[in-house]
Amino acid sequence: MRLIPNTIRSLYLRAWVLPRVARSYRDLPAAETFRRIYASGAWGVDAQWGFSSGSGSRGIVAEQYCSWVVNFIRERAIRTVVDLGCGDFYIGNRIIQQTGTHYVGIDVVPELIEHHKSAFDRPNIAFHCLDITKDPLPGADLCLVRQVFQHLSNAQIAAALHNLERYPLALVSEHVPRLPRSFNRDKVHGPDIRCYYGSGVYLDQPPFSREICGSWEIPVDDVSVIRTVMIAA
Repeated sequence: MRLIPNTIRSLYLRAWVLPRVARSYRDLPAAETFRRIYASGAWGVDAQWGFSSGSGSRGIVAEQYCSWVVNFIRERAIRTVVDLGCGDFYIGNRIIQQTGTHYVGIDVVPELIEHHKSAFDRPNIAFHCLDITKDPLPGADLCLVRQVFQHLSNAQIAAALHNLERYPLALVSEHVPRLPRSFNRDKVHGPDIRCYYGSGVYLDQPPFSREICGSWEIPVDDVSVIRTVMIAA
């Protein structure tokens, strides 16, 4: 009996809600898009932390991701990490607390970066307001991109991937369906993700077709996972 209401809800979301979301962000620059997302609380509100990047930054799945990345950093003796689309820094903070690496957080929202510079001022932490699709990026041993590309268009993802070529190692994590109906369905940049349409970002599939050195999955629920792929220079 629950299947019918869920199906109706899904159809309503795809046919009415998501097209309206796309129209509201279609003509905005990336910086203004993500500034509005945070200002409106589209991904949630965390008064204590200052900003919220949504449920993907909290809970057991986020904890499992942090543990996995911490082990990766330790095993490979990583000394410097750049986090593209660092968001609310909840994940990044946990990783550097357990590894002591030098960390650089990058995000396109000026207010978020200024908040982090003030709230998390430590010798081994830096933040920069940059657009990962076009601005020169700082060097590091490891680049992290966690659930960022899923909010961008395919053209923006392709531009960001070109920017990632400077890093010897990159870990790109995305929320994707367990059984996708399609790969890399295009979208307008914004708060929504391709999972709503049964799709996701798969860098080893067209139009990106990047060679990956490995992939790992963390279950989110019965129908989706966090899939991490490693790209090496």
